Order: sequence, then C-alpha cells, then structure tokens
Amino acid sequence: MVTYKAKGVVPDRDPWFAGVFTNGALEQEIIDQADLLITAGLDRVELLPRPWTFRQPVADFDDAREQLATSTWDLAALQKTIASQREKLSVRSAGLQPDRVIALASEAMPNARVTVDAGAHMFPATLLWPVAEPGDFLISNGLSTMGFAVPAAVGAALVDRDRIVVALTGDGGLLMCLGELATLARERLRVAVIAFNDAALTLIDVKQRQRQFASAGVALGDVRWPSIAESFGVAAHVAASEPELRAALDAAARHAGPTLIDAHIDPAPYAEMIRIVRG
Repeated sequence: MVTYKAKGVVPDRDPWFAGVFTNGALEQEIIDQADLLITAGLDRVELLPRPWTFRQPVADFDDAREQLATSTWDLAALQKTIASQREKLSVRSAGLQPDRVIALASEAMPNARVTVDAGAHMFPATLLWPVAEPGDFLISNGLSTMGFAVPAAVGAALVDRDRIVVALTGDGGLLMCLGELATLARERLRVAVIAFNDAALTLIDVKQRQRQFASAGVALGDVRWPSIAESFGVAAHVAASEPELRAALDAAARHAGPTLIDAHIDPAPYAEMIRIVRG
C-alpha cells in the first residue's frame, strides 16, 4: 500500500499493488488479513486524524530496502479485492459522475503528470488515477491545501515542458488561484486544468450534512469558467456529458498550450463515496 503522496512508489497497475492507506474504511479488508504492519517513511500526518485501532504490531523502517521473506499472500484474491474497491467508487447518478471524469481523463492522457487539489474530487482522483512513477502524482496531503493543484502544475510544467500536466481541482480551489491561469498562458505551458464544477464547496457541504448541520456558506453560484479562462488566453471547453468530456480531453491532449475544461459534474455520488472510503 501507499499513502497519497507516495503514489507511484508501487505502480497502481503492479499485480501486488494493494491500494491507498489512509487509516480509513476502504482498506480495512486487506489490513485485517495482515500479521504485521511494516511502514517505510510513513508520515502519519497523512492519515485520517482518528485513533489507531489496528491490532497488528507495527515495524517502522526508515530504509525501504530491508530484505523481507517471500510473501504468502494470495495474489488473485488481492487483485479481486482491489478491483472490488474500485467498483464501489462508481456510485451511479443522473449527471456526469466524478469517477468517470477521472477514468476518461487518465485514458486520454495516460502519460501525464497529475496534481490534485483538496476537495471531494480528491477521493476518485487519488484512488482511481493510475500512477507508475514516484513524483507523477502531486498532492498536498496532510495540510490538504485548497488552491494547490494549479500552482503545482505550473511548477511541474516548468520543470518538464514536453510532458503534459493535468491539474484536478474543484471550482472552489480554482477560485483561490485564478491568477495562475495568466501564468499558464504567459509561459505557454502544457497544462490541462480540469475543474470539477458543482457550484459548491462540496466536501464541506457533505461534512455539514453528516453532522446534521444546515448547509451554510458552501454555495459558489454559477461561474462562467470558459469566459474567465479565455480572457487570460487559455483555451476552454465545457463538458456536461461523457461525449463532451471525451472531445474536450482529446482537444486538450493535442493542444500545445494550456487548456481549461469546465466539467459540470453531479455531486450526488460524493457523500456515499466518502462513506465508503473513510467509514
């Protein structure tokens, strides 16, 4: 298993990849089968701030090169469990599903470096976007900073101008760093900003409802993201369906400069998705 920040240390498509470790509910089925938990470079600030309830002893290794005995885990059973976990995140809804945005984007730009903002969209992003190398998935986990994805994409694209970068952000996070769209345009960076547009701070809204509070201070209203992007010189597309999203992603993958995709997603699946992952 890997934490969010360590995605790519074990490639997602490696047969022994066992998922993302967050101290949440989704990974519990696999953890329960373990006799010993071995951690290598684990920073517990990345984990959910809840009690550590695992019964197994924990061995901390600062050096991941320690030699261990051959594993006796059932590989076929492990792969079946991981596939089942991913299927659970596909919560059906009437509109464009957030998990489908991740699936289609990763298919259209399989070699992209990815940056992820804090927000409800991070759950399908962190669990479903396949990563093969360390440093190919950049996220502010632990601090969980909103407004991270686009500036991080600027930095990643400046380091490697030939490789496209995908910035996955919510509309709230994008509002916090709109000026960086001008940076993308000025530097002609190959960055595809995918804005998960549900006109709200949905993760906070879900948490309010979980605590039976009134929904307050989370509505963002209708923002014309394409108009804003184009005013900076950034190519823009709107997608409210899978065919529209496929066309927008294809255009972004071929474009030599920055692109913003305004993905009108249905936020309905998020509450169930968060319950599945975190418990």
